[in-house]
Amino acid sequence: MTQYAVSTATVNESTQYRIGHPWADRFLEDLAVTYRDNTVRAYAFDLVHWLNYCTDQVLNPLRVHPRDVLGFIEAERQRVAPTDAHATTVTKENRLSDRTINRRLSTIRHWYQYLGLYSEETGLTTNPVPMGHPLRTALGVRLRQPVSLKYDRTLPQVLPGDVVARFLEHLTITRYRDKAIVYLMWHGGLRITEVLGLRLGNIDWGNRLITIYSSKSRTTRCIPISQDAERMLANYVRLERPATLDHDRVFVCLGRRHHGRPFTYRGWVYICEKARQAAGLSQVHAHAFRHTCATNLAEGGMPLDALQKQLGHAHPDTTMIYNDVRSRRLAKEYQAALEKRNG
Repeated sequence: MTQYAVSTATVNESTQYRIGHPWADRFLEDLAVTYRDNTVRAYAFDLVHWLNYCTDQVLNPLRVHPRDVLGFIEAERQRVAPTDAHATTVTKENRLSDRTINRRLSTIRHWYQYLGLYSEETGLTTNPVPMGHPLRTALGVRLRQPVSLKYDRTLPQVLPGDVVARFLEHLTITRYRDKAIVYLMWHGGLRITEVLGLRLGNIDWGNRLITIYSSKSRTTRCIPISQDAERMLANYVRLERPATLDHDRVFVCLGRRHHGRPFTYRGWVYICEKARQAAGLSQVHAHAFRHTCATNLAEGGMPLDALQKQLGHAHPDTTMIYNDVRSRRLAKEYQAALEKRNG
């Protein structure tokens, strides 16, 4: 019986993920056209769990029913979370989180939607993955108890100023380029993929504006950046970026091997990891800078509709988490005022 696993290969400096199932591999290959590497990798590992469950249950993944998906959920709820892999028994505290199970359901639902586009080849005309109230009802009947797969959203990770300063201090492979990348995320709220995709024509130097073309939300937005971010970006373009190149990508490789070629996400991860280890930090990553920017803007009073435009969120609900950040700040200020009055 086939057991599936994720394998990787490098093609044109990008990572391709393979599982061993032809339709899953085709799905991942198409997914990589518009999604980030981390997202494709997460999809791959979630699909492996589903396909291996089908193998264990002697199911054809292209001929499953909603009851089979319910069985998968039940099995996942009996799994120990990776962080507690040493545990010998499954408890409410150490079992796989509802967040993870929801993500895996979303992955396989997305996969079956994709397979439905090729119904003449796959034979699939309906998506077997239930959702919403029917899912909760059917799962509750199966387990003979009320079931909810809801979870509390965690507040975004915010990097203190001293942590960012320490990271920047150890970001020494280049003088300006890598710091410019950090400033665009930290002060502008850009995604790392948006930063690496910038072109010279996207920068309005006189007005400190940058035009962003987002592959994630498939939108275009024009956002302001800080004076510090513009200065760091200008120093990089003027002093480090090669003057004569056959493309207009802003951020390029400065080493000997790929000198002048567009800078890649893999290259950024390598440099970020070296700086993080040198600084003795564990929680610094690209998206943390974006969260920090959004949190600072929300706490500074930026309206949520303006913050949504700055961040490029397709839906207002995504930005609403920063309303929770405001509430947290209000609670802290309220408590501080009470202590001051009573003190």
